[in-house]
Amino acid sequence: MLNKTQASIIHGGITATTKMPCKSYSLPTLACRTGYKMAAIDGSVCNHCYANKGNYKKYENNILPAQMARLESINDELWVDAMVTSIGNDEYFRWHDSGDIQSVEHLEKIAAVCRATPNCKHWLPTREYGIVAAFVAQNTIPDNLVIRLSAMFVDKPVIVPASLRNIAGITVSNVHTTIPIGSACNAPAQNGECRDCRKCWNRTTPVSYQIH
Repeated sequence: MLNKTQASIIHGGITATTKMPCKSYSLPTLACRTGYKMAAIDGSVCNHCYANKGNYKKYENNILPAQMARLESINDELWVDAMVTSIGNDEYFRWHDSGDIQSVEHLEKIAAVCRATPNCKHWLPTREYGIVAAFVAQNTIPDNLVIRLSAMFVDKPVIVPASLRNIAGITVSNVHTTIPIGSACNAPAQNGECRDCRKCWNRTTPVSYQIH
């Protein structure tokens, strides 16, 4: 059984953001398979990526090496156990405040972490629709995990691929300038904080974030 210190060394450390009511896990945006390409397209959500500015940019010299170490750690055979130890008895967890899933195998490991922490609700936003489709073709999404297919463009709703429609645990998150496409995120009216809102962990609620 790993202790917290051993677990942190293996997975590279859990992250915390001032907005979130829970711990999260951060990977480098450089490793985003789809997002990195989308970042070069005007009007895309990734072109405005918050994880490439603000404190992420200000403290890049410290943050990026840590994110790269976490990316490498995913291949460790003890990664799942380490994540389970660090999440412990927490009620909520967010995958990823920066970065995205890397492969079907990566998503399978995340699902294993979710199953081993049944009292914790997990939220996973992703633009890797293809990876999710390949995963659900062979696996069931854990009851305590919501996978949110994230919008590619501002003010354009997510078009859910046919292979991912009507699957329990899959919903969407859109991004808007003025008019929400779904249930509007409360954070802009709450000093940028979630506070007691938990919409993002709801498995059936489409959420819409104001571009920032």
